[in-house]
Amino acid sequence: MVAREFRSLFIGLVVVVVAAIATACDAANDATARAGAEAFRLSLKAQDTDDDRGGVREIVALNKAAEDTPGSPNVTGIADSDGDGVDDDGFVEVKVGDQVACVQLPKSGNKVDVTDDACG
Repeated sequence: MVAREFRSLFIGLVVVVVAAIATACDAANDATARAGAEAFRLSLKAQDTDDDRGGVREIVALNKAAEDTPGSPNVTGIADSDGDGVDDDGFVEVKVGDQVACVQLPKSGNKVDVTDDACG
């Protein structure tokens, strides 16, 4: 129990650090898009979605991560067309200005990848 609380606190601190980096990189949109995507990823991982239905693709967790992402970037690609509570394709884009980063969510497991390019 203590380990889980410590993990949540530690990940929360990491999110704050990434948020500070995102703010510091405001002049460089590409760095900010990447930093925003990394903050999204860390927020998602902090939600401990390992045992939840849908894992890191769970719509509720994705929407919460989008809300938590600092700097209010445009987060797109969260979709649940069949209403099962799980993201359809596992691709989420974080856009800042004309720059974009892609968050790739696995069908199973919790290894979330971030790239400096548009998804697709």
